Parts: sequence; C-alpha cells; structure tokens
Amino acid sequence: MRNIFIIFIVSGLWHGANWTFIFWGALNAAFYLPLLLTKRNRKHTADTVAAVKYLPNIKETLQMAITFLLTVFAWIFFRADSLGMAFDYISIIFSLKFFELPIQDFWSMNTGNHLIYLFFLLIGFILVEWIQREKNHGLELNPQTMPKAIRWSFYYVVLIFCFIMNGVQQEFIYFQF
Repeated sequence: MRNIFIIFIVSGLWHGANWTFIFWGALNAAFYLPLLLTKRNRKHTADTVAAVKYLPNIKETLQMAITFLLTVFAWIFFRADSLGMAFDYISIIFSLKFFELPIQDFWSMNTGNHLIYLFFLLIGFILVEWIQREKNHGLELNPQTMPKAIRWSFYYVVLIFCFIMNGVQQEFIYFQF
C-alpha cells in the first residue's frame, strides 16, 4: 500500500510542483487501493465491458458511472490553481447552486454559451465510444464494413463541431511544461 501511494504521489509531482497535483495523486491511490486490497485490480484486463452484448447491464453501467465520476472528481484537483480553490469548487458542486442554470443564455449562441452543442457532442462521443468499444479507438471505422458515405458523414460532423466550438479557448492541460 505504501508503494502504491508513493507511485501515485510521485505521478502527481511529475505533473507539477503544486499541492493540488500531490493531492490528485494521493486521491487516485485511495481510489485504487480497494481494488488492490480485494485483489480485483486484474479482474477485467482482457475483457471488454458488455462484450457481445448490445447494452451493458445495470451493474456494468453503475461501475462505468462510478469510475467516470471518481476520475472527474479527481480532475478537479488536477486543474485547480490551489487546494482552496478545488475545495470551493467542490462545495459548489454539492450545494444547490450547482443546479442553477442561466436559462436566458442556455439556448443563445450570441453570448458564446455553447452548452447545447457540448451536450450533443458529448452524447455523440459516448455513442461512438460505446459502439466502437471493441476497436482500438472510437474513430476506427472499417472501410470494408462501413459504407463510405457514413464514414465521411461522421468525419464531417466531427469537423463541423470542431469549427462550432472554435471560439471556446482553453489551455492545453500540460501548458505549464
């Protein structure tokens, strides 16, 4: 257990010399330890989730959701400028303020708020990732089985979303290096 914590904390330090990265590493170690202690860390190394099934069962869906939520929660510390800022952000998430939505700006494209496009983009990527889960990556479209028109339509949709989201500028996650 000590070595796992050391490895994850060193991984945090590798990403940056800030307490937020150290906390991120320790948090990931804490998320990993239950699997290690119950010897379930190697359970699904060769299996694909819901292999040969059209949809995952409830347990698989819950496992995917928990993994996603824990990962995103840890990313709060990874992206925050300080631990105080991260904890402030978390306190907002777990308050009623999180559920407030600026309705007047939600559908408006003039304000630069692209939530509706992000929503559809997210749904699209989730669908593609699920459909392509047995491939090497989500955009691996086999020319022998997928008609050319469908492949290129998909590529154009991704490209259009890239142009639509052009105005939203964010720093690259490793910009500090």
